[in-house]
Amino acid sequence: MPLLTVAVVLVAALGLLNLVLLLGVIRRLREHTDLLSERQSAPPEVMLEVGSIPGDFVSTTVDGRLRTRADLPPMTLVAFISPGCDHCEEQLPLLRERAAEMPGGAEHVWVVVVGKGPETQTYADLFTGLATVFVEPGSGPLPTAFAIKGFPAFGLLDERGIVKSTAFGIARLDLPVAR
Repeated sequence: MPLLTVAVVLVAALGLLNLVLLLGVIRRLREHTDLLSERQSAPPEVMLEVGSIPGDFVSTTVDGRLRTRADLPPMTLVAFISPGCDHCEEQLPLLRERAAEMPGGAEHVWVVVVGKGPETQTYADLFTGLATVFVEPGSGPLPTAFAIKGFPAFGLLDERGIVKSTAFGIARLDLPVAR
């Protein structure tokens, strides 16, 4: 009988130890989940930080007009896309839709197609009449002025030309709606 009592106490102690270890693992998993959630909720930095002013630039649109930072109209949507970028390709229909809805029309939407070759012209043609379109290399004046870190990159400039919001996806921008 004493042997049975010792065995029961030993099994109970082992069960309690298992429970304590399991609770510790659960606590660590919750901490890990919280850390991952915080990391995923922070949007990736794709361009200048909110509150920044784009650097000076001089660039030419696809229709030959010279543009500088002073030419940025108030409340401008800027989009940087690159051919061969799968996520850019996914964003094209919604970007076209938002460009068509943007108050102020094509002057208030600047689309910069970043890259070289005939694919850039295909992308540029998609926005003819909807936006002011530029085609530049990755080291061009506009990607440099906006400190582009990846593609696609979308931003909204406020009335003073200050970056109001940025996003990796056009749907995440708080865009004004044409009335």
